[in-house]
Amino acid sequence: MDDVPFLFVNAVLHCLNSESLSAPRPLWSSVAEEHHQKRKDYGFQLSNQYMDKCQFFVGQKRKYQYLTPEEWLRLDKTHLIVREMYVCSTKWTNTPYRTFEEAVQWSRGMAPYLNDIERMIVSMYLGDENERFDFLWKRPCRTLSYCRTDTSVLRWHFENNDRLKYRPCLTLSYYKKDTSVMKWHLENNDRLKRIATNLFSYDEVHDLLPLCAEKRLTWRMRFDLCSNTLKSVKTWQGDAQWDEIYPLVTNERTYVVPAQPEKGSAFYEDEHIRKEFLWTSDDGSSLTITWK
Repeated sequence: MDDVPFLFVNAVLHCLNSESLSAPRPLWSSVAEEHHQKRKDYGFQLSNQYMDKCQFFVGQKRKYQYLTPEEWLRLDKTHLIVREMYVCSTKWTNTPYRTFEEAVQWSRGMAPYLNDIERMIVSMYLGDENERFDFLWKRPCRTLSYCRTDTSVLRWHFENNDRLKYRPCLTLSYYKKDTSVMKWHLENNDRLKRIATNLFSYDEVHDLLPLCAEKRLTWRMRFDLCSNTLKSVKTWQGDAQWDEIYPLVTNERTYVVPAQPEKGSAFYEDEHIRKEFLWTSDDGSSLTITWK
Protein backbone atom coordinates (compact mmCIF):
# COMPACT_ATOMS: atom_id res chain seq x y z
CA MET A 1 0.00 0.00 0.00
CA ASP A 2 2.93 2.36 0.55
CA ASP A 3 3.74 2.02 -3.14
CA VAL A 4 0.50 3.60 -4.40
CA PRO A 5 1.58 5.53 -7.51
CA PHE A 6 2.01 9.28 -7.00
CA LEU A 7 -0.09 10.15 -10.03
CA PHE A 8 -3.08 8.26 -8.62
CA VAL A 9 -2.82 9.99 -5.23
CA ASN A 10 -2.31 13.38 -6.88
CA ALA A 11 -5.38 12.82 -9.06
CA VAL A 12 -7.76 12.14 -6.17
CA LEU A 13 -6.53 14.61 -3.54
CA HIS A 14 -8.67 17.40 -4.97
CA CYS A 15 -11.76 15.39 -4.03
CA LEU A 16 -11.06 15.71 -0.29
CA ASN A 17 -13.07 18.26 1.67
CA SER A 18 -11.45 20.97 3.80
CA GLU A 19 -12.01 19.05 7.05
CA SER A 20 -9.68 16.35 5.85
CA LEU A 21 -6.78 18.80 5.85
CA SER A 22 -6.69 18.87 9.65
CA ALA A 23 -7.61 15.19 10.18
CA PRO A 24 -4.91 12.67 11.15
CA ARG A 25 -3.54 10.97 8.05
CA PRO A 26 -1.92 7.62 8.89
CA LEU A 27 0.30 5.86 6.39
CA TRP A 28 -1.29 3.44 3.98
CA SER A 29 0.46 0.61 5.79
CA SER A 30 -1.14 1.64 9.08
CA VAL A 31 -4.58 1.61 7.48
CA ALA A 32 -3.89 -1.80 5.99
CA GLU A 33 -2.72 -3.13 9.35
CA GLU A 34 -5.86 -1.85 11.07
CA HIS A 35 -8.12 -3.60 8.58
CA HIS A 36 -6.04 -6.77 8.64
CA GLN A 37 -6.50 -7.02 12.42
CA LYS A 38 -10.26 -6.92 11.95
CA ARG A 39 -10.21 -9.71 9.38
CA LYS A 40 -10.97 -13.29 10.35
CA ASP A 41 -10.02 -16.16 8.07
CA TYR A 42 -12.21 -19.25 7.82
CA GLY A 43 -12.13 -22.62 6.13
CA PHE A 44 -15.06 -24.45 4.51
CA GLN A 45 -15.14 -28.22 4.70
CA LEU A 46 -17.33 -30.72 2.87
CA SER A 47 -17.03 -34.40 3.76
CA ASN A 48 -18.90 -37.18 1.99
CA GLN A 49 -18.14 -40.67 3.29
CA TYR A 50 -21.04 -42.30 1.48
CA MET A 51 -24.47 -41.34 0.19
CA ASP A 52 -26.62 -39.38 2.67
CA LYS A 53 -23.77 -39.27 5.19
CA CYS A 54 -22.39 -35.82 4.42
CA GLN A 55 -20.91 -33.28 6.81
CA PHE A 56 -20.16 -29.65 6.09
CA PHE A 57 -19.22 -26.68 8.22
CA VAL A 58 -17.21 -23.46 8.38
CA GLY A 59 -14.40 -23.13 10.91
CA GLN A 60 -12.11 -20.28 11.91
CA LYS A 61 -8.47 -21.06 11.29
CA ARG A 62 -6.53 -22.33 14.32
CA LYS A 63 -9.66 -22.39 16.47
CA TYR A 64 -11.93 -25.29 17.41
CA GLN A 65 -15.20 -23.48 16.85
CA TYR A 66 -17.30 -24.59 13.92
CA LEU A 67 -20.30 -22.97 12.30
CA THR A 68 -22.99 -24.58 10.23
CA PRO A 69 -23.55 -22.90 6.86
CA GLU A 70 -26.82 -21.56 8.29
CA GLU A 71 -24.90 -19.85 11.12
CA TRP A 72 -22.29 -18.56 8.69
CA LEU A 73 -24.87 -16.98 6.41
CA ARG A 74 -26.37 -15.08 9.36
CA LEU A 75 -23.04 -13.47 10.28
CA ASP A 76 -21.95 -9.97 9.38
CA LYS A 77 -19.26 -10.88 6.88
CA THR A 78 -17.74 -7.42 6.43
CA HIS A 79 -14.36 -8.62 7.74
CA LEU A 80 -14.79 -12.37 7.26
CA ILE A 81 -13.28 -14.33 4.41
CA VAL A 82 -13.00 -18.03 3.52
CA ARG A 83 -9.35 -18.76 2.72
CA GLU A 84 -9.28 -22.56 2.77
CA MET A 85 -11.53 -25.29 1.40
CA TYR A 86 -11.46 -29.02 2.09
CA VAL A 87 -13.33 -31.52 -0.09
CA CYS A 88 -12.70 -34.85 1.61
CA SER A 89 -14.12 -38.06 3.06
CA THR A 90 -13.03 -37.58 6.66
CA LYS A 91 -15.47 -38.32 9.48
CA TRP A 92 -15.83 -35.52 12.02
CA THR A 93 -17.11 -35.95 15.57
CA ASN A 94 -19.70 -33.58 17.03
CA THR A 95 -20.80 -32.58 13.53
CA PRO A 96 -24.27 -33.71 12.39
CA TYR A 97 -24.80 -35.73 9.24
CA ARG A 98 -26.79 -34.23 6.38
CA THR A 99 -28.30 -35.79 3.30
CA PHE A 100 -26.53 -35.61 -0.03
CA GLU A 101 -29.10 -33.15 -1.40
CA GLU A 102 -28.65 -30.90 1.64
CA ALA A 103 -24.90 -30.96 1.10
CA VAL A 104 -25.30 -29.91 -2.54
CA GLN A 105 -27.80 -27.17 -1.65
CA TRP A 106 -25.76 -25.64 1.17
CA SER A 107 -22.50 -25.95 -0.74
CA ARG A 108 -24.08 -23.90 -3.53
CA GLY A 109 -25.18 -21.40 -0.90
CA MET A 110 -21.55 -21.11 0.21
CA ALA A 111 -20.21 -20.75 -3.34
CA PRO A 112 -20.37 -16.90 -3.44
CA TYR A 113 -17.99 -16.81 -0.44
CA LEU A 114 -15.43 -19.18 -1.99
CA ASN A 115 -13.92 -16.85 -4.57
CA ASP A 116 -10.72 -15.96 -2.73
CA ILE A 117 -9.42 -19.40 -1.76
CA GLU A 118 -5.75 -19.56 -0.82
CA ARG A 119 -5.53 -23.29 -0.18
CA MET A 120 -7.67 -26.15 -1.52
CA ILE A 121 -7.37 -29.76 -0.38
CA VAL A 122 -9.17 -32.44 -2.40
CA SER A 123 -9.19 -36.07 -1.23
CA MET A 124 -12.80 -37.10 -1.85
CA TYR A 125 -13.79 -39.50 -4.62
CA LEU A 126 -15.24 -37.23 -7.31
CA GLY A 127 -17.00 -39.70 -9.57
CA ASP A 128 -20.66 -40.78 -9.76
CA GLU A 129 -22.99 -38.53 -7.72
CA ASN A 130 -20.05 -36.55 -6.35
CA GLU A 131 -19.59 -35.02 -9.81
CA ARG A 132 -22.30 -32.58 -8.69
CA PHE A 133 -19.70 -30.96 -6.42
CA ASP A 134 -17.48 -29.93 -9.33
CA PHE A 135 -18.52 -26.29 -8.81
CA LEU A 136 -16.49 -26.43 -5.59
CA TRP A 137 -13.13 -27.64 -6.85
CA LYS A 138 -13.44 -25.88 -10.21
CA ARG A 139 -12.51 -22.48 -8.81
CA PRO A 140 -9.25 -20.55 -8.52
CA CYS A 141 -6.89 -21.14 -5.61
CA ARG A 142 -3.23 -20.46 -4.94
CA THR A 143 -2.24 -23.83 -3.48
CA LEU A 144 -3.76 -27.19 -4.41
CA SER A 145 -3.22 -30.40 -2.43
CA TYR A 146 -4.63 -33.37 -4.29
CA CYS A 147 -4.74 -36.89 -2.86
CA ARG A 148 -6.53 -38.97 -5.50
CA THR A 149 -5.21 -41.05 -8.39
CA ASP A 150 -7.58 -39.57 -10.97
CA THR A 151 -5.90 -36.60 -12.68
CA SER A 152 -9.01 -34.66 -13.78
CA VAL A 153 -8.65 -32.12 -10.94
CA LEU A 154 -4.98 -31.53 -11.70
CA ARG A 155 -5.70 -31.15 -15.39
CA TRP A 156 -8.47 -28.60 -14.81
CA HIS A 157 -6.35 -26.44 -12.48
CA PHE A 158 -3.30 -26.51 -14.72
CA GLU A 159 -5.41 -25.46 -17.71
CA ASN A 160 -7.77 -22.96 -16.06
CA ASN A 161 -6.41 -21.72 -12.73
CA ASP A 162 -4.20 -18.69 -13.41
CA ARG A 163 -3.72 -18.04 -9.68
CA LEU A 164 -2.19 -21.43 -9.00
CA LYS A 165 1.29 -21.23 -7.50
CA TYR A 166 1.40 -24.98 -8.02
CA ARG A 167 1.48 -24.43 -11.80
CA PRO A 168 5.20 -23.67 -11.79
CA CYS A 169 5.74 -26.12 -8.93
CA LEU A 170 9.31 -27.17 -8.34
CA THR A 171 8.58 -30.02 -5.94
CA LEU A 172 5.96 -32.76 -6.09
CA SER A 173 5.31 -34.55 -2.80
CA TYR A 174 3.30 -37.70 -3.33
CA TYR A 175 3.00 -40.55 -0.83
CA LYS A 176 0.91 -43.20 -2.57
CA LYS A 177 1.93 -46.35 -4.38
CA ASP A 178 -0.09 -45.50 -7.48
CA THR A 179 2.14 -43.66 -9.95
CA SER A 180 -0.49 -42.11 -12.26
CA VAL A 181 -0.27 -38.64 -10.67
CA MET A 182 3.53 -38.64 -10.89
CA LYS A 183 3.35 -39.72 -14.52
CA TRP A 184 0.90 -36.92 -15.27
CA HIS A 185 3.27 -34.34 -13.75
CA LEU A 186 6.25 -35.76 -15.60
CA GLU A 187 4.39 -35.50 -18.89
CA ASN A 188 2.69 -32.12 -18.35
CA ASN A 189 4.54 -30.05 -15.74
CA ASP A 190 7.50 -28.43 -17.47
CA ARG A 191 8.68 -26.73 -14.27
CA LEU A 192 8.92 -29.88 -12.17
CA LYS A 193 12.42 -30.20 -10.70
CA ARG A 194 12.10 -32.41 -7.62
CA ILE A 195 9.96 -35.35 -6.50
CA ALA A 196 9.52 -36.49 -2.89
CA THR A 197 7.78 -39.83 -2.30
CA ASN A 198 7.84 -42.98 -0.23
CA LEU A 199 10.11 -45.79 -1.41
CA PHE A 200 9.48 -47.53 -4.73
CA SER A 201 11.47 -50.42 -6.13
CA TYR A 202 13.15 -49.89 -9.48
CA ASP A 203 10.72 -52.24 -11.23
CA GLU A 204 7.67 -50.36 -9.89
CA VAL A 205 8.65 -47.11 -11.62
CA HIS A 206 11.04 -48.10 -14.41
CA ASP A 207 8.61 -46.73 -17.04
CA LEU A 208 8.90 -43.24 -15.48
CA LEU A 209 12.69 -43.11 -15.47
CA PRO A 210 13.19 -41.92 -19.09
CA LEU A 211 10.97 -38.91 -18.26
CA CYS A 212 12.98 -38.28 -15.08
CA ALA A 213 16.20 -38.37 -17.06
CA GLU A 214 14.78 -36.04 -19.71
CA LYS A 215 13.83 -33.47 -17.06
CA ARG A 216 17.05 -34.02 -15.05
CA LEU A 217 15.04 -34.45 -11.88
CA THR A 218 16.02 -35.11 -8.30
CA TRP A 219 13.87 -37.85 -6.74
CA ARG A 220 14.05 -38.37 -2.99
CA MET A 221 12.38 -41.43 -1.46
CA ARG A 222 11.95 -41.57 2.32
CA PHE A 223 11.26 -44.71 4.34
CA ASP A 224 11.79 -46.60 7.60
CA LEU A 225 14.66 -49.05 7.33
CA CYS A 226 13.69 -52.74 7.50
CA SER A 227 14.50 -55.86 5.53
CA ASN A 228 11.77 -55.21 2.94
CA THR A 229 12.72 -51.59 2.28
CA LEU A 230 16.38 -52.58 2.07
CA LYS A 231 15.46 -55.05 -0.69
CA SER A 232 13.79 -52.20 -2.60
CA VAL A 233 16.86 -49.99 -2.16
CA LYS A 234 19.08 -52.73 -3.61
CA THR A 235 17.04 -52.75 -6.83
CA TRP A 236 18.45 -49.27 -7.53
CA GLN A 237 22.10 -50.30 -7.07
CA GLY A 238 23.04 -50.66 -10.73
CA ASP A 239 26.79 -50.08 -11.14
CA ALA A 240 27.21 -48.82 -7.57
CA GLN A 241 29.56 -50.95 -5.46
CA TRP A 242 27.45 -50.99 -2.31
CA ASP A 243 27.42 -54.68 -1.41
CA GLU A 244 29.88 -54.22 1.45
CA ILE A 245 28.23 -51.03 2.68
CA TYR A 246 24.59 -52.05 3.19
CA PRO A 247 23.49 -52.27 6.84
CA LEU A 248 22.23 -55.61 8.17
CA VAL A 249 18.69 -55.57 9.51
CA THR A 250 16.08 -58.07 10.65
CA ASN A 251 12.37 -58.12 9.89
CA GLU A 252 11.82 -56.39 13.23
CA ARG A 253 13.67 -53.33 11.93
CA THR A 254 16.54 -53.83 14.36
CA TYR A 255 20.21 -54.32 13.64
CA VAL A 256 21.68 -57.79 13.93
CA VAL A 257 24.78 -58.77 15.86
CA PRO A 258 27.43 -57.56 15.45
CA ALA A 259 25.92 -54.13 16.03
CA GLN A 260 25.79 -51.85 13.01
CA PRO A 261 26.40 -48.09 13.13
CA GLU A 262 23.27 -46.14 14.04
CA LYS A 263 23.56 -44.27 10.78
CA GLY A 264 25.50 -44.45 7.56
CA SER A 265 25.60 -43.52 3.90
CA ALA A 266 26.47 -44.81 0.46
CA PHE A 267 27.19 -42.66 -2.58
CA TYR A 268 27.59 -43.28 -6.32
CA GLU A 269 28.04 -40.91 -9.26
CA ASP A 270 28.80 -41.17 -12.95
CA GLU A 271 28.29 -38.89 -15.94
CA HIS A 272 24.54 -39.55 -16.09
CA ILE A 273 23.27 -40.12 -12.56
CA ARG A 274 23.97 -39.55 -8.88
CA LYS A 275 22.69 -41.83 -6.09
CA GLU A 276 22.81 -41.31 -2.33
CA PHE A 277 21.53 -43.79 0.25
CA LEU A 278 21.28 -42.47 3.83
CA TRP A 279 20.12 -44.73 6.63
CA THR A 280 19.48 -44.43 10.35
CA SER A 281 18.44 -46.94 13.01
CA ASP A 282 15.35 -44.80 13.60
CA ASP A 283 13.00 -43.20 11.09
CA GLY A 284 14.33 -41.00 8.33
CA SER A 285 16.26 -43.18 5.88
CA SER A 286 16.27 -41.99 2.27
CA LEU A 287 17.39 -42.81 -1.24
CA THR A 288 18.00 -39.83 -3.54
CA ILE A 289 18.44 -40.18 -7.30
CA THR A 290 19.53 -37.21 -9.44
CA TRP A 291 19.66 -37.36 -13.22
CA LYS A 292 22.24 -35.05 -14.81
